[in-house]
Amino acid sequence: MTTRIIFHLLKRVAPVILTVCFIAWLYAYYGAWAYTAKNLSEFFKLIYEHFLLVIISAICAIVVGITLGTVMTRKGMEKVAPVIMAVVNVWQSVPSLGVIALAYGFLPLIGLSGIGMTPALFALFFHAVAPIVRNTYAGIDAVSKDVIEAATGMGMTKRQILWQIELPNALPVIAGGIRTSTAIIVGTAPLAFLIGGGGLGFWIFTGIALVDMGIMMAGAVPVALIAMLFDFCLARSEKLFISRGVRTDEIKPA
Repeated sequence: MTTRIIFHLLKRVAPVILTVCFIAWLYAYYGAWAYTAKNLSEFFKLIYEHFLLVIISAICAIVVGITLGTVMTRKGMEKVAPVIMAVVNVWQSVPSLGVIALAYGFLPLIGLSGIGMTPALFALFFHAVAPIVRNTYAGIDAVSKDVIEAATGMGMTKRQILWQIELPNALPVIAGGIRTSTAIIVGTAPLAFLIGGGGLGFWIFTGIALVDMGIMMAGAVPVALIAMLFDFCLARSEKLFISRGVRTDEIKPA
C-alpha cells in the first residue's frame, strides 16, 4: 500500500520537478538570472502588465463566450447558430499575429487608438473567445433531451433547467474550452508588445533583436511558467466547481 502511494506521488510530482529543473537550468545557462537580477523593477512591471493582459482578456472571453454559446442553444436559434459557429471557426483560423495586426488597423476606424493596451486586449479577447463558444454550445447541446423532458415534466422553468441541469452537466466541456482559451491568451500575450501593449514580449523581442539569448529567456521562461500556473489553477478550480458525477476524470471503465 505504501509503495503504491509513493509511486502515485512520484507520478504526479516527478514531471513538475523535472520541468522546474530544466527551466532553472535554461535560466542559468543563458544568463537570464543575471539579467533579471539587474532589471528586477522592470521585470515585476512586465509581469504585472502580462498578468493584466491575460486576466482581463480571459474574463471577457469567458463571459462573452459562455453567454454566446448558451444563446446559440436556445429555441429559435436553430438557423442562426450554424452561421455564428461558422464565423467563430473562421475567426479562430486567423493567426495570432494577424489578429494583432487587425486590431492595430481596425480600431482607429472606430475612433480608438491602435497602439497600447486597449487594442492588445481586443485582439487577445477575439482570438481566445472561439474555443469557449464552441465548447459551451457543444456541452449544452450534448445534454440528454430525456433529462430535459423529465425536468420539464416536474414543472421546472426554462431558466431552472438551464442553471440547474444544462450548465452543470456541460461544465466539464466548458472548462476544457476555458483552459484552451487561457493557454491561447498566455501564448499570444507576448505579441501585444508589437502594438505597445506591454508585457513580457518586450524582453522576448528585445532579445531576438539583439541576438541575446539571456534577455530572450528572461522573458520567455516566465511566460511558460505563467501558462503552467494558469493551467494548474484552472485544473484545481474544476475540482471545486464541477460536480464529481460529471467530471471527465472521474469516469472510469467498468
